[in-house]
Amino acid sequence: MIPWKEVTVRCLCATWRPLWPECVLQRDFEGFEELEEAVVHEIVSLSNSMGLEVDDDDVEELVEEHSKELSTEELLELHKEQNETLKRSLTSEESGEDEDKEESRIIPAKDLKDAFFCWSKLSKLAEDYHPDVGSVQKAISVFNDNVMNYFWKVQKS
Repeated sequence: MIPWKEVTVRCLCATWRPLWPECVLQRDFEGFEELEEAVVHEIVSLSNSMGLEVDDDDVEELVEEHSKELSTEELLELHKEQNETLKRSLTSEESGEDEDKEESRIIPAKDLKDAFFCWSKLSKLAEDYHPDVGSVQKAISVFNDNVMNYFWKVQKS
């Protein structure tokens, strides 16, 4: 027999929700303050173990700064700044390459065609026969974004 003092409100709600949904609140924040405090202490101890000098006030200040809602204008401005930063970094990468490097990066069209053919065969094989479909799709997507995207851009130019 379970003593009732040990049964949490969360457990009771989880039990009653399927049986009588109207009697259970959708959100229960009981004990949230203790949980938040425990999380702050965990972040501080993890940061200290990594050699950072962090205390509870630092974490709470960071949470407070990030908890304020941004207006639409502020979000648009932030998005614009991020785009500008990305453009600058891409421009500096492109302009930083030597002409010699650019010439050595010319890829024959036949090699590109072979690479695309091999990649399509390999990705199709993995999708058809690998048991973990989710992992395969994720891996293919990452490879497409990080590797093949470069070759597609080269082919277009």
